[in-house]
Amino acid sequence: VGTIATYRLSRAIMACACAISASTGAQAATQSGTGKAIALRPLSIVKLRDLEFGRLVSGTTAGTVVIDPTTDIRTTTGGVLAAGGAPMAAQFYTYATGNQTLQVTRGPLLPVLSRAGGGATMNVTQLTLNGPVLRIIGAAGLLDLRVGGTLAVGANQLAGSYSDSFDIIVTYF
Repeated sequence: VGTIATYRLSRAIMACACAISASTGAQAATQSGTGKAIALRPLSIVKLRDLEFGRLVSGTTAGTVVIDPTTDIRTTTGGVLAAGGAPMAAQFYTYATGNQTLQVTRGPLLPVLSRAGGGATMNVTQLTLNGPVLRIIGAAGLLDLRVGGTLAVGANQLAGSYSDSFDIIVTYF
């Protein structure tokens, strides 16, 4: 599972309008200004575990496997039966300066899981987060980010091990 971190720093630009009076004599005025800056710690993401749909058995009708990003609970629909394994949401830790706003999105493409050795694929039709897209990272600077998903399983899906990667993008404001 790949990760991408992007960084954005919003900055306010202040403009000052000064009136110039039409005066006959030379005049001078002095005003002091203050320069300010905030140094931010770079945003980083560490993957702790991958999105795992677990073992499943496909039947004569298509169905889905859903992993809840908050509870790791797996549910199935249609002709799909759960058959063990260790289903779980992907988990990432995001480190940044505390109390900053982050935006969490997925890459432009949803994963298409390909069978090792070829011959079949399964589409991940949705990736879900354990919270909103816009978040404020806590004072400690740590965000526990989890990603679940929905896997479309075909009728009589060819047996084998399937995998692909996806990108999670965290934008720092």
